[in-house]
Amino acid sequence: MTDFFPETLFLDRDGVVNVRIVDGYVTRVEDFVFLPGVLEAMRLLRPRFKRIIIVSNQQGIGKGLFTMEQLHKVHSHMQAELGTQGTPVDGIYVCPHLANEHCSCRKPNIGLALQAKKDFPEIDLNSSIMVGDSVSDMHFALNANMIPVSVGPDDAQRDMLASEHYHDLLDFAAMVNELFTES
Repeated sequence: MTDFFPETLFLDRDGVVNVRIVDGYVTRVEDFVFLPGVLEAMRLLRPRFKRIIIVSNQQGIGKGLFTMEQLHKVHSHMQAELGTQGTPVDGIYVCPHLANEHCSCRKPNIGLALQAKKDFPEIDLNSSIMVGDSVSDMHFALNANMIPVSVGPDDAQRDMLASEHYHDLLDFAAMVNELFTES
């Protein structure tokens, strides 16, 4: 347990907030399905964090499989659903580039975190948490000096990089108060 409570929570989207489409992409509102327990997790997390930010690689845009406009519709739907329970996220940042473009915004690079910090200068990356379900998410957290937390099925390589591992976002939300104390 640490003697501070992080003010900003970064979340990966696919596999953390919504069901990941294996070998595919969430391209339409109809494809977006919250993972079990996520809405309850957000009810627990929203009052604990000053900022909740989603960061997501979306190379399907770069592949021409869907457009930024379609992605905005998906995110508007997600925000509306979260908003109905008073738990909208503060920002959503995406990298639309292909992995082979080696851009600065594609996780594990920290461009998405820097974009969030530009929009919300009070964010202290050194005392932020990143919850993700991939090795790339853990490297993103470490590269940005955030606390890496993994969720999802066991993955030795990913979990070795994480400070903590949980079954899902709800399990993390239930334990977050025990991990940190307010100073």
